Amino acid sequence: MRSFIRDVLSEELAKLRPEATVSAPRVTEEVVAIRSSADLNAFAKKLLGMAQNGRMRAEIIENRHRFRLSHDGPSPIMAHRPLAPVANAPASAHFSSGMVSERDIGALPDGTRNVKAAKTVRFTPLARDEIRRRGITVERTTS
Repeated sequence: MRSFIRDVLSEELAKLRPEATVSAPRVTEEVVAIRSSADLNAFAKKLLGMAQNGRMRAEIIENRHRFRLSHDGPSPIMAHRPLAPVANAPASAHFSSGMVSERDIGALPDGTRNVKAAKTVRFTPLARDEIRRRGITVERTTS
């Protein structure tokens, strides 16, 4: 009820004094450093604890309490890219027949940049997506 009365009074006072502005809700921002699975689990536990408090849960849901990843390290690490080039990884792979699935492409070493495939080889749509995501070039062979 108090909240409703406060809102009505704010609107009416703003009409009387156009230069007066209604203050925006206070937003807090919490910087979170997640560099490992242990950090992620610790943050999840902390968030569950925060959700026990009804007021804090409402602030998070209404975007008045935000979380921001810290970038105090070198540069953010992309989950699908290796930190360093993979040593001794084969530069190419070869498929001679059949259907190639996403699982087959996912099983290739991270350094693979070229796939040779016979004319009869077919790729599933998910395999094609994975090939594109990893930046692999497909080369068709005659045999």
